[in-house]
Amino acid sequence: MVQSIVIVGGGSAGWITANLLNAHCQRAGRKTQITLVESPDIPTIGVGEATVPTIRRTLNDIGLPERDLLVSAEATFKTLIRFQNWNAGESYDHPFDRRRRPLTDDAVSRWTAQNNLPFDRSFSALTQLADDNVAPKSPRQAQYQGSFPYAYHLDAVKLANRLASFGRERGIQHRLCNVTDVTVSPEGLISAVNTDHGDALAADLYIDCTGFRSALLGGALGVKMRSFAKYLLCDRAVTMRIPYDVHKPERLLTYTLATARDAGWQWDINLQNRRGIGYVYSSAFLNEDAAEAALRQHEGRHCDQLEARHIRFTSGKRQVSWKGNCVAVGLSDGFLEPLESSGLYLIEFAGLAIATMLDDFAAAPKATARYYNRISDELYDEILGFLNLHYVISTRRDTPFWQAATADEAILDDLRDRLELWKRRSPTQFDFPGADRLFAQDSYEFILHGMKYVDGPVSGAPGVPDLSALVGKSRAELPEQEALLALVQRAAAVQA
Repeated sequence: MVQSIVIVGGGSAGWITANLLNAHCQRAGRKTQITLVESPDIPTIGVGEATVPTIRRTLNDIGLPERDLLVSAEATFKTLIRFQNWNAGESYDHPFDRRRRPLTDDAVSRWTAQNNLPFDRSFSALTQLADDNVAPKSPRQAQYQGSFPYAYHLDAVKLANRLASFGRERGIQHRLCNVTDVTVSPEGLISAVNTDHGDALAADLYIDCTGFRSALLGGALGVKMRSFAKYLLCDRAVTMRIPYDVHKPERLLTYTLATARDAGWQWDINLQNRRGIGYVYSSAFLNEDAAEAALRQHEGRHCDQLEARHIRFTSGKRQVSWKGNCVAVGLSDGFLEPLESSGLYLIEFAGLAIATMLDDFAAAPKATARYYNRISDELYDEILGFLNLHYVISTRRDTPFWQAATADEAILDDLRDRLELWKRRSPTQFDFPGADRLFAQDSYEFILHGMKYVDGPVSGAPGVPDLSALVGKSRAELPEQEALLALVQRAAAVQA
Protein backbone atom coordinates (compact mmCIF):
# COMPACT_ATOMS: atom_id res chain seq x y z
CA MET A 1 0.00 0.00 0.00
CA VAL A 2 1.23 3.50 -0.84
CA GLN A 3 1.26 5.20 2.56
CA SER A 4 3.06 8.42 1.68
CA ILE A 5 3.38 10.66 -1.37
CA VAL A 6 5.63 13.69 -1.73
CA ILE A 7 4.75 16.18 -4.47
CA VAL A 8 7.50 18.67 -5.31
CA GLY A 9 6.13 21.87 -6.85
CA GLY A 10 2.85 23.73 -6.52
CA GLY A 11 0.97 25.67 -9.17
CA SER A 12 -1.82 24.08 -11.16
CA ALA A 13 0.08 20.81 -11.67
CA GLY A 14 0.93 20.30 -8.02
CA TRP A 15 -2.37 21.28 -6.48
CA ILE A 16 -4.67 19.59 -9.01
CA THR A 17 -2.65 16.38 -8.60
CA ALA A 18 -2.53 16.63 -4.81
CA ASN A 19 -6.27 17.21 -4.50
CA LEU A 20 -7.18 14.44 -6.95
CA LEU A 21 -4.97 11.95 -5.09
CA ASN A 22 -6.28 13.09 -1.72
CA ALA A 23 -9.92 12.82 -2.78
CA HIS A 24 -9.43 9.34 -4.24
CA CYS A 25 -7.51 8.08 -1.22
CA GLN A 26 -10.11 9.40 1.21
CA ARG A 27 -12.99 7.87 -0.73
CA ALA A 28 -11.17 4.53 -0.79
CA GLY A 29 -10.48 4.69 2.93
CA ARG A 30 -6.70 4.82 2.42
CA LYS A 31 -4.62 6.55 5.09
CA THR A 32 -2.15 8.00 2.58
CA GLN A 33 -0.27 11.09 3.71
CA ILE A 34 0.21 13.58 0.88
CA THR A 35 2.85 16.27 1.32
CA LEU A 36 3.33 19.10 -1.17
CA VAL A 37 6.65 20.92 -1.11
CA GLU A 38 6.50 24.36 -2.71
CA SER A 39 9.25 26.91 -3.12
CA PRO A 40 8.42 30.40 -1.82
CA ASP A 41 10.97 31.83 -4.26
CA ILE A 42 10.00 30.32 -7.63
CA PRO A 43 6.94 31.90 -9.29
CA THR A 44 4.49 29.74 -11.20
CA ILE A 45 4.05 30.31 -14.94
CA GLY A 46 0.31 30.71 -14.50
CA VAL A 47 -0.79 31.20 -18.12
CA GLY A 48 -3.03 28.12 -18.42
CA GLU A 49 -6.18 30.22 -18.71
CA ALA A 50 -8.22 27.99 -21.04
CA THR A 51 -9.50 24.48 -20.35
CA VAL A 52 -11.42 21.66 -22.03
CA PRO A 53 -14.71 20.15 -20.74
CA THR A 54 -13.00 17.42 -18.67
CA ILE A 55 -12.09 20.10 -16.12
CA ARG A 56 -15.65 19.92 -14.79
CA ARG A 57 -15.28 16.22 -14.02
CA THR A 58 -11.91 16.84 -12.40
CA LEU A 59 -13.06 19.65 -10.12
CA ASN A 60 -16.22 17.76 -9.22
CA ASP A 61 -14.04 14.75 -8.41
CA ILE A 62 -11.91 16.93 -6.15
CA GLY A 63 -15.06 18.27 -4.48
CA LEU A 64 -14.65 21.99 -5.23
CA PRO A 65 -18.11 23.55 -5.74
CA GLU A 66 -18.60 25.19 -9.13
CA ARG A 67 -19.69 28.49 -7.59
CA ASP A 68 -16.47 28.48 -5.57
CA LEU A 69 -14.45 27.99 -8.77
CA LEU A 70 -16.26 30.77 -10.64
CA VAL A 71 -15.67 33.27 -7.85
CA SER A 72 -12.18 32.32 -6.65
CA ALA A 73 -10.59 31.83 -10.09
CA GLU A 74 -12.51 34.63 -11.87
CA ALA A 75 -13.73 31.94 -14.24
CA THR A 76 -15.96 32.47 -17.25
CA PHE A 77 -17.64 29.90 -19.47
CA LYS A 78 -15.91 28.60 -22.60
CA THR A 79 -17.91 26.79 -25.28
CA LEU A 80 -15.54 26.78 -28.27
CA ILE A 81 -12.41 28.13 -29.93
CA ARG A 82 -12.87 30.60 -32.77
CA PHE A 83 -10.04 30.51 -35.31
CA GLN A 84 -9.31 33.55 -37.45
CA ASN A 85 -6.95 33.90 -40.42
CA TRP A 86 -5.54 30.36 -40.29
CA ASN A 87 -6.59 30.50 -43.90
CA ALA A 88 -6.16 34.15 -44.83
CA GLY A 89 -9.30 36.16 -44.15
CA GLU A 90 -11.40 33.18 -43.03
CA SER A 91 -12.92 32.22 -39.67
CA TYR A 92 -14.30 28.99 -38.24
CA ASP A 93 -15.10 27.40 -34.88
CA HIS A 94 -14.12 24.29 -32.98
CA PRO A 95 -17.10 23.94 -30.59
CA PHE A 96 -17.62 21.53 -27.70
CA ASP A 97 -21.11 20.35 -28.64
CA ARG A 98 -21.21 17.05 -30.46
CA ARG A 99 -23.99 16.44 -32.94
CA ARG A 100 -25.76 13.10 -32.69
CA ARG A 101 -24.22 10.58 -35.03
CA PRO A 102 -26.28 7.45 -35.79
CA LEU A 103 -24.29 4.77 -37.58
CA THR A 104 -26.39 5.32 -40.69
CA ASP A 105 -25.96 9.10 -40.65
CA ASP A 106 -24.17 10.36 -43.76
CA ALA A 107 -25.02 14.02 -43.21
CA VAL A 108 -21.36 15.02 -43.34
CA SER A 109 -20.88 13.40 -46.72
CA ARG A 110 -24.03 15.05 -47.98
CA TRP A 111 -22.92 18.40 -46.56
CA THR A 112 -19.59 18.26 -48.38
CA ALA A 113 -21.53 17.98 -51.63
CA GLN A 114 -23.17 21.36 -51.02
CA ASN A 115 -20.42 23.12 -49.13
CA ASN A 116 -21.90 26.54 -49.53
CA LEU A 117 -22.90 26.32 -45.84
CA PRO A 118 -20.30 26.80 -43.05
CA PHE A 119 -19.65 23.41 -41.49
CA ASP A 120 -19.55 24.62 -37.88
CA ARG A 121 -22.88 26.45 -38.16
CA SER A 122 -24.46 23.46 -39.87
CA PHE A 123 -23.50 20.94 -37.18
CA SER A 124 -23.07 22.94 -33.96
CA ALA A 125 -25.60 24.89 -31.94
CA LEU A 126 -22.86 26.42 -29.79
CA THR A 127 -21.17 28.11 -32.71
CA GLN A 128 -24.41 29.99 -33.34
CA LEU A 129 -25.11 30.72 -29.66
CA ALA A 130 -21.60 32.12 -29.19
CA ASP A 131 -22.49 35.00 -31.48
CA ASP A 132 -25.09 36.10 -28.93
CA ASN A 133 -22.92 35.40 -25.87
CA VAL A 134 -25.35 32.75 -24.61
CA ALA A 135 -24.15 30.80 -21.55
CA PRO A 136 -24.11 26.98 -21.80
CA LYS A 137 -26.24 26.52 -18.66
CA SER A 138 -28.96 28.16 -16.58
CA PRO A 139 -28.75 29.03 -12.87
CA ARG A 140 -31.30 26.28 -12.17
CA GLN A 141 -29.03 23.50 -13.37
CA ALA A 142 -26.86 21.53 -10.97
CA GLN A 143 -23.20 22.39 -10.54
CA TYR A 144 -20.98 21.24 -13.40
CA GLN A 145 -24.09 20.38 -15.44
CA GLY A 146 -25.36 22.34 -18.43
CA SER A 147 -27.48 22.32 -21.55
CA PHE A 148 -24.28 21.97 -23.61
CA PRO A 149 -20.73 20.78 -22.93
CA TYR A 150 -18.55 23.58 -21.62
CA ALA A 151 -15.21 24.40 -20.05
CA TYR A 152 -13.82 27.55 -18.44
CA HIS A 153 -11.50 30.45 -18.91
CA LEU A 154 -9.83 31.01 -15.54
CA ASP A 155 -6.92 32.55 -13.69
CA ALA A 156 -4.56 29.59 -13.22
CA VAL A 157 -2.65 31.22 -10.35
CA LYS A 158 -5.86 31.95 -8.45
CA LEU A 159 -7.11 28.42 -9.13
CA ALA A 160 -3.88 26.98 -7.68
CA ASN A 161 -4.18 29.25 -4.63
CA ARG A 162 -7.77 28.16 -4.01
CA LEU A 163 -6.89 24.48 -4.44
CA ALA A 164 -4.01 24.98 -2.00
CA SER A 165 -6.31 26.22 0.77
CA PHE A 166 -8.93 23.62 -0.19
CA GLY A 167 -6.35 20.83 0.02
CA ARG A 168 -4.86 21.99 3.31
CA GLU A 169 -8.33 21.99 4.85
CA ARG A 170 -8.61 18.32 3.83
CA GLY A 171 -5.34 17.11 5.26
CA ILE A 172 -2.70 17.76 2.60
CA GLN A 173 0.56 18.83 4.27
CA HIS A 174 2.01 21.98 2.71
CA ARG A 175 5.71 22.72 3.13
CA LEU A 176 7.02 26.12 1.96
CA CYS A 177 10.71 25.47 1.43
CA ASN A 178 13.30 24.96 -1.30
CA VAL A 179 14.55 21.56 -2.39
CA THR A 180 18.35 21.62 -2.11
CA ASP A 181 19.08 18.16 -3.51
CA VAL A 182 17.58 14.75 -4.09
CA THR A 183 19.01 11.51 -2.68
CA VAL A 184 18.98 8.66 -5.20
CA SER A 185 19.73 5.06 -4.21
CA PRO A 186 22.14 2.80 -6.15
CA GLU A 187 19.01 1.12 -7.59
CA GLY A 188 17.93 4.40 -9.16
CA LEU A 189 15.09 5.13 -6.73
CA ILE A 190 14.57 8.40 -4.91
CA SER A 191 15.05 7.85 -1.20
CA ALA A 192 14.67 11.44 0.03
CA VAL A 193 14.00 15.00 -1.04
CA ASN A 194 16.16 17.36 1.02
CA THR A 195 15.11 20.93 1.80
CA ASP A 196 16.70 24.13 3.06
CA HIS A 197 14.76 23.65 6.30
CA GLY A 198 16.92 20.64 7.08
CA ASP A 199 14.21 18.10 6.25
CA ALA A 200 14.84 14.85 4.41
CA LEU A 201 11.38 13.97 3.09
CA ALA A 202 10.96 10.26 2.38
CA ALA A 203 7.94 8.73 0.64
CA ASP A 204 6.71 5.67 -1.22
CA LEU A 205 6.02 7.76 -4.33
CA TYR A 206 7.41 11.09 -5.54
CA ILE A 207 5.62 13.34 -8.02
CA ASP A 208 7.59 15.96 -9.93
CA CYS A 209 5.60 19.15 -10.52
CA THR A 210 8.61 21.48 -10.77
CA GLY A 211 7.75 22.80 -14.23
CA PHE A 212 10.28 23.02 -17.03
CA ARG A 213 13.11 22.45 -14.51
CA SER A 214 11.93 18.86 -13.96
CA ALA A 215 14.12 18.73 -10.85
CA LEU A 216 13.31 15.12 -9.97
CA LEU A 217 12.65 13.19 -13.19
CA GLY A 218 14.89 15.21 -15.50
CA GLY A 219 17.44 16.39 -12.95
CA ALA A 220 17.95 13.74 -10.27
CA LEU A 221 16.99 10.75 -12.43
CA GLY A 222 18.43 12.08 -15.70
CA VAL A 223 15.47 11.34 -18.01
CA LYS A 224 16.04 13.16 -21.32
CA MET A 225 13.55 14.94 -23.59
CA ARG A 226 12.32 13.92 -27.02
CA SER A 227 11.64 16.96 -29.16
CA PHE A 228 8.51 17.82 -31.14
CA ALA A 229 10.03 21.01 -32.54
CA LYS A 230 10.06 19.67 -36.09
CA TYR A 231 6.26 19.51 -36.07
CA LEU A 232 5.38 22.41 -33.75
CA LEU A 233 7.56 25.38 -34.62
CA CYS A 234 6.42 27.81 -31.91
CA ASP A 235 8.72 28.00 -28.89
CA ARG A 236 8.02 31.42 -27.34
CA ALA A 237 5.10 33.44 -26.03
CA VAL A 238 4.70 37.04 -24.96
CA THR A 239 1.67 37.59 -22.75
CA MET A 240 -0.19 40.49 -21.20
CA ARG A 241 -3.06 41.02 -18.80
CA ILE A 242 -5.56 43.77 -19.70
CA PRO A 243 -7.60 44.84 -16.62
CA TYR A 244 -11.11 46.00 -17.43
CA ASP A 245 -10.47 49.34 -15.73
CA VAL A 246 -7.90 49.88 -18.50
CA HIS A 247 -10.00 48.54 -21.35
CA LYS A 248 -13.17 46.45 -21.30
CA PRO A 249 -14.70 44.83 -24.39
CA GLU A 250 -18.39 45.19 -25.15
CA ARG A 251 -19.07 41.69 -23.81
CA LEU A 252 -17.28 38.75 -22.22
CA LEU A 253 -16.80 36.22 -24.97
CA THR A 254 -17.82 32.61 -24.41
CA TYR A 255 -14.95 31.44 -26.58
CA THR A 256 -11.19 31.59 -26.93
CA LEU A 257 -10.18 33.69 -29.91
CA ALA A 258 -7.15 32.20 -31.72
CA THR A 259 -5.91 34.51 -34.47
CA ALA A 260 -3.11 33.42 -36.80
CA ARG A 261 -0.30 35.94 -37.11
CA ASP A 262 2.83 36.30 -39.24
CA ALA A 263 5.02 34.12 -37.01
CA GLY A 264 2.48 32.08 -35.08
CA TRP A 265 -0.86 32.87 -33.48
CA GLN A 266 -2.43 35.00 -30.74
CA TRP A 267 -4.93 34.10 -28.03
CA ASP A 268 -7.56 36.37 -26.50
CA ILE A 269 -9.28 35.10 -23.35
CA ASN A 270 -11.96 36.92 -21.34
CA LEU A 271 -12.04 36.47 -17.56
CA GLN A 272 -14.40 38.25 -15.15
CA ASN A 273 -12.11 41.18 -14.36
CA ARG A 274 -9.51 41.16 -17.15
CA ARG A 275 -8.51 39.76 -20.49
CA GLY A 276 -5.46 37.59 -21.09
CA ILE A 277 -3.73 37.93 -24.45
CA GLY A 278 -0.63 36.24 -25.78
CA TYR A 279 1.35 35.92 -28.98
CA VAL A 280 2.71 32.39 -29.46
CA TYR A 281 5.52 32.47 -32.02
CA SER A 282 8.67 30.86 -33.36
CA SER A 283 11.97 32.42 -32.32
CA ALA A 284 13.41 31.31 -35.65
CA PHE A 285 11.23 33.92 -37.37
CA LEU A 286 10.65 36.61 -34.73
CA ASN A 287 12.65 38.00 -31.80
CA GLU A 288 11.26 38.95 -28.39
CA ASP A 289 11.21 42.70 -28.94
CA ALA A 290 9.42 42.40 -32.28
CA ALA A 291 6.91 39.94 -30.82
CA GLU A 292 6.07 42.28 -27.94
CA ALA A 293 5.76 45.23 -30.32
CA ALA A 294 3.41 43.20 -32.54
CA LEU A 295 1.26 42.23 -29.54
CA ARG A 296 1.03 45.82 -28.33
CA GLN A 297 0.24 47.16 -31.79
CA HIS A 298 -2.52 44.60 -32.24
CA GLU A 299 -4.05 45.45 -28.85
CA GLY A 300 -3.89 49.24 -29.07
CA ARG A 301 -2.53 52.24 -27.19
CA HIS A 302 -4.37 51.43 -23.95
CA CYS A 303 -1.80 48.70 -23.22
CA ASP A 304 1.26 50.94 -23.54
CA GLN A 305 1.90 51.08 -19.80
CA LEU A 306 1.04 47.45 -19.07
CA GLU A 307 3.73 44.88 -18.37
CA ALA A 308 4.42 42.15 -20.90
CA ARG A 309 5.77 38.76 -19.85
CA HIS A 310 8.03 36.60 -22.02
CA ILE A 311 7.93 32.81 -21.79
CA ARG A 312 10.27 30.34 -23.43
CA PHE A 313 9.17 26.76 -23.84
CA THR A 314 10.26 23.57 -25.52
CA SER A 315 7.78 21.40 -27.37
CA GLY A 316 8.58 17.88 -26.34
CA LYS A 317 8.19 15.15 -23.75
CA ARG A 318 10.41 13.19 -21.39
CA GLN A 319 11.42 9.81 -22.79
CA VAL A 320 9.52 8.25 -19.90
CA SER A 321 7.05 9.93 -17.54
CA TRP A 322 7.43 7.43 -14.70
CA LYS A 323 10.79 6.07 -13.60
CA GLY A 324 11.21 3.97 -10.49
CA ASN A 325 9.25 5.65 -7.72
CA CYS A 326 8.98 9.04 -9.44
CA VAL A 327 6.40 10.29 -11.93
CA ALA A 328 6.37 13.71 -13.58
CA VAL A 329 3.16 15.71 -14.08
CA GLY A 330 2.63 18.83 -16.17
CA LEU A 331 5.54 20.82 -17.57
CA SER A 332 8.10 18.64 -15.78
CA ASP A 333 7.00 15.80 -18.07
CA GLY A 334 6.38 17.70 -21.28
CA PHE A 335 4.62 20.44 -23.15
CA LEU A 336 3.19 20.80 -26.62
CA GLU A 337 2.00 24.39 -27.05
CA PRO A 338 -1.00 26.48 -25.88
CA LEU A 339 -3.13 25.78 -28.97
CA GLU A 340 -6.35 23.85 -28.16
CA SER A 341 -5.83 24.25 -24.40
CA SER A 342 -4.39 20.81 -23.66
CA GLY A 343 -1.98 21.88 -20.89
CA LEU A 344 -4.32 21.56 -17.92
CA TYR A 345 -5.91 18.46 -19.45
CA LEU A 346 -2.55 16.67 -19.39
CA ILE A 347 -2.36 17.43 -15.66
CA GLU A 348 -5.91 16.17 -15.12
CA PHE A 349 -5.16 12.96 -17.03
CA ALA A 350 -1.95 12.30 -15.12
CA GLY A 351 -3.46 12.99 -11.69
CA LEU A 352 -6.46 10.75 -12.32
CA ALA A 353 -4.33 7.96 -13.81
CA ILE A 354 -1.88 7.99 -10.90
CA ALA A 355 -4.76 7.97 -8.40
CA THR A 356 -6.26 4.85 -10.01
CA MET A 357 -2.85 3.11 -10.17
CA LEU A 358 -1.71 3.46 -6.56
CA ASP A 359 -2.64 -0.13 -5.68
CA ASP A 360 -1.06 -1.33 -8.93
CA PHE A 361 2.16 0.49 -8.06
CA ALA A 362 2.28 -1.06 -4.61
CA ALA A 363 1.83 -4.57 -6.03
CA ALA A 364 3.75 -4.35 -9.33
CA PRO A 365 5.78 -1.12 -9.54
CA LYS A 366 7.73 -1.89 -12.72
CA ALA A 367 4.68 -3.04 -14.69
CA THR A 368 2.73 0.01 -13.50
CA ALA A 369 5.45 2.39 -14.66
CA ARG A 370 5.70 0.69 -18.05
CA TYR A 371 1.95 0.80 -18.58
CA TYR A 372 1.66 4.42 -17.48
CA ASN A 373 4.50 5.42 -19.80
CA ARG A 374 2.78 3.73 -22.72
CA ILE A 375 -0.57 5.47 -22.23
CA SER A 376 1.15 8.80 -21.54
CA ASP A 377 3.16 8.56 -24.75
CA GLU A 378 0.02 7.69 -26.70
CA LEU A 379 -1.79 10.73 -25.29
CA TYR A 380 1.03 13.13 -26.16
CA ASP A 381 1.28 11.67 -29.65
CA GLU A 382 -2.49 12.00 -30.13
CA ILE A 383 -2.49 15.68 -29.15
CA LEU A 384 0.67 16.35 -31.17
CA GLY A 385 -1.03 15.05 -34.31
CA PHE A 386 -4.10 17.20 -33.76
CA LEU A 387 -2.07 20.36 -33.20
CA ASN A 388 0.14 19.60 -36.18
CA LEU A 389 -3.02 19.36 -38.31
CA HIS A 390 -3.91 23.02 -37.66
CA TYR A 391 -0.69 24.25 -39.20
CA VAL A 392 0.03 21.86 -42.06
CA ILE A 393 -3.36 22.17 -43.78
CA SER A 394 -3.32 25.96 -43.79
CA THR A 395 -3.32 27.60 -47.22
CA ARG A 396 -1.14 30.45 -45.93
CA ARG A 397 2.27 30.85 -47.53
CA ASP A 398 2.58 34.60 -47.05
CA THR A 399 5.41 34.63 -44.47
CA PRO A 400 8.54 32.52 -43.88
CA PHE A 401 6.91 31.04 -40.77
CA TRP A 402 3.86 29.78 -42.66
CA GLN A 403 6.03 28.47 -45.46
CA ALA A 404 7.98 26.43 -42.91
CA ALA A 405 4.92 25.38 -40.88
CA THR A 406 3.17 23.99 -43.98
CA ALA A 407 6.26 22.38 -45.53
CA ASP A 408 6.13 18.68 -46.30
CA GLU A 409 8.80 17.85 -43.70
CA ALA A 410 6.64 19.47 -40.98
CA ILE A 411 3.86 16.87 -41.42
CA LEU A 412 3.82 13.98 -38.96
CA ASP A 413 4.21 10.64 -40.72
CA ASP A 414 1.10 9.22 -39.05
CA LEU A 415 -0.92 12.25 -40.11
CA ARG A 416 0.40 12.26 -43.67
CA ASP A 417 -1.45 9.11 -44.76
CA ARG A 418 -4.70 10.21 -43.17
CA LEU A 419 -4.49 13.62 -44.86
CA GLU A 420 -4.23 11.90 -48.22
CA LEU A 421 -7.48 10.05 -47.45
CA TRP A 422 -9.23 13.07 -45.94
CA LYS A 423 -8.60 15.14 -49.02
CA ARG A 424 -11.22 12.92 -50.64
CA ARG A 425 -13.56 12.16 -47.75
CA SER A 426 -14.50 13.28 -44.26
CA PRO A 427 -12.98 11.37 -41.29
CA THR A 428 -14.74 8.27 -39.99
CA GLN A 429 -14.64 6.63 -36.55
CA PHE A 430 -12.23 4.02 -37.88
CA ASP A 431 -9.57 6.71 -38.31
CA PHE A 432 -9.31 7.13 -34.54
CA PRO A 433 -8.53 3.92 -32.64
CA GLY A 434 -8.78 4.00 -28.86
CA ALA A 435 -11.73 4.33 -26.53
CA ASP A 436 -10.82 7.52 -24.68
CA ARG A 437 -9.41 10.31 -26.82
CA LEU A 438 -9.28 14.03 -26.19
CA PHE A 439 -9.56 14.83 -29.90
CA ALA A 440 -11.36 12.38 -32.17
CA GLN A 441 -13.66 12.38 -35.18
CA ASP A 442 -15.79 15.42 -34.34
CA SER A 443 -12.81 17.64 -33.54
CA TYR A 444 -11.01 16.67 -36.72
CA GLU A 445 -14.14 17.34 -38.77
CA PHE A 446 -14.46 20.87 -37.44
CA ILE A 447 -10.82 21.64 -38.27
CA LEU A 448 -10.69 19.90 -41.65
CA HIS A 449 -13.96 21.39 -42.89
CA GLY A 450 -13.36 24.73 -41.18
CA MET A 451 -10.07 25.02 -43.07
CA LYS A 452 -11.83 23.78 -46.25
CA TYR A 453 -9.36 20.96 -46.67
CA VAL A 454 -11.82 18.19 -47.58
CA ASP A 455 -12.89 18.15 -51.21
CA GLY A 456 -15.71 15.72 -50.51
CA PRO A 457 -18.01 13.93 -52.96
CA VAL A 458 -19.22 15.79 -56.02
CA SER A 459 -22.83 14.68 -55.81
CA GLY A 460 -25.48 14.04 -53.18
CA ALA A 461 -28.65 15.41 -51.67
CA PRO A 462 -28.66 18.05 -48.93
CA GLY A 463 -29.28 16.53 -45.50
CA VAL A 464 -27.78 18.61 -42.74
CA PRO A 465 -29.39 18.76 -39.27
CA ASP A 466 -31.97 21.46 -38.64
CA LEU A 467 -30.67 23.22 -35.53
CA SER A 468 -33.04 26.19 -35.69
CA ALA A 469 -35.46 24.93 -33.00
CA LEU A 470 -32.63 24.04 -30.60
CA VAL A 471 -30.89 27.37 -31.14
CA GLY A 472 -34.11 29.34 -30.71
CA LYS A 473 -35.07 27.45 -27.55
CA SER A 474 -31.60 27.95 -26.08
CA ARG A 475 -31.60 31.67 -26.83
CA ALA A 476 -34.95 31.98 -25.07
CA GLU A 477 -34.13 29.87 -22.00
CA LEU A 478 -30.42 30.41 -21.32
CA PRO A 479 -29.00 33.68 -19.96
CA GLU A 480 -26.17 35.64 -21.46
CA GLN A 481 -22.80 34.89 -19.90
CA GLU A 482 -22.49 38.19 -18.00
CA ALA A 483 -25.99 37.86 -16.52
CA LEU A 484 -25.24 34.35 -15.23
CA LEU A 485 -21.91 35.40 -13.75
CA ALA A 486 -23.59 38.35 -12.02
CA LEU A 487 -26.06 35.94 -10.39
CA VAL A 488 -23.19 33.75 -9.20
CA GLN A 489 -21.38 36.73 -7.71
CA ARG A 490 -24.51 37.95 -5.90
CA ALA A 491 -25.21 34.49 -4.50
CA ALA A 492 -21.61 34.21 -3.29
CA ALA A 493 -21.82 37.62 -1.60
CA VAL A 494 -25.03 36.63 0.21
CA GLN A 495 -23.51 33.33 1.34
CA ALA A 496 -20.39 35.11 2.62
